Amino acid sequence: MKCIILKNNLIEGLTAVERSIGFSSNLPILKDVLIKTIQGKIVFVATNLELAVTEIISGKVIEEGVVAVPFSIFSSVAKNLTSDRITLEEKQGNLLIITDNYEAVVQGHDVKEFPIIPTLSTKDFFVKLDIKLFVEILEKAIIATQYSEIRPEISGVFLKFSRDHLIVAATDSFRLAERVISSNQASSTFEESSVIVPFKTAEELLRILKNEKGEIVIKNDEGQIVFTTEKTEMVSRAVDGVFPEYKAIIPKTTENEIVIERTEFINALKLASSFSGKTNDITVTVGENKKYLELSSADAALGNNCYKIPIKFKGEPLSVVFNWRFLLDGLKIYSSKEVSIGINTPERPAVIKSQGEQEVVYVVMPIRN
Repeated sequence: MKCIILKNNLIEGLTAVERSIGFSSNLPILKDVLIKTIQGKIVFVATNLELAVTEIISGKVIEEGVVAVPFSIFSSVAKNLTSDRITLEEKQGNLLIITDNYEAVVQGHDVKEFPIIPTLSTKDFFVKLDIKLFVEILEKAIIATQYSEIRPEISGVFLKFSRDHLIVAATDSFRLAERVISSNQASSTFEESSVIVPFKTAEELLRILKNEKGEIVIKNDEGQIVFTTEKTEMVSRAVDGVFPEYKAIIPKTTENEIVIERTEFINALKLASSFSGKTNDITVTVGENKKYLELSSADAALGNNCYKIPIKFKGEPLSVVFNWRFLLDGLKIYSSKEVSIGINTPERPAVIKSQGEQEVVYVVMPIRN
């Protein structure tokens, strides 16, 4: 194996695979990055057995081959090189790193010990969509979940595929975000299929794909999910569990509707939250005149405050307590000037929607006093 690569491209490749490096003392090979030159391409591969990332790096291939070296030492050397042009060469299972003023030999390991990256047997079923759109959707969904070992089925992002649409949803049982992508935005060959993408995999997708362009292809089969772009392939184990039947939680109709300017509401929440204390409680009140929404919070040690915002309102006077952070997250997933907040009772889920973004729904549970 021999190739020439620019430092920026080398660092970019190492950055892409670094979080999928394993740390198992039983399998030290998981601490390695596999470097391959094949069919004119330079490829880096890393896996922790839960997630595997394969990244194609720009450069010149002189000789095909493969070598496995510890990621930590290779990355440390690469980041501190002062030359832009770097030669990587495999010699007797080790890696030579050569520049115009530097040379190093990194001890390699037996490439046969490196885990085989899974491939899906199903080639005919996939969904394809724009990377930028997928990143935007994933960012809006992941905001409603968090990593948890206790309930893994809600510690991830739910993808439901069909020929007509792709549904992306996430929940932590306190809030729910859903986005529906129509067939004119995502082409699909699935009749019907679903998968839960682990939280950490979703985070890695966002990190790696933010600067990529083009299309992403998603395949799902046999407990594995594969994301493929022009430069990157990510293979992940799916979450073993059943995502909650969440559709019944989304209110179909609401007795009270607040229409409010989104940016002002965000600023008001941030201001009023200063007095919410550790509980994050904030009270949303619409009084008898129905012209203003009042945001109030109080803490015995801090004090209290109240913020009034003009609104359009249909319904009866109400007062509901929310976690202000969950409300704020819901407002951030929209980009429209105004949003509507549908509320039935102070104990039942509230739903945030936007007239201009009807494919997005955010549901938040009130805090029961």
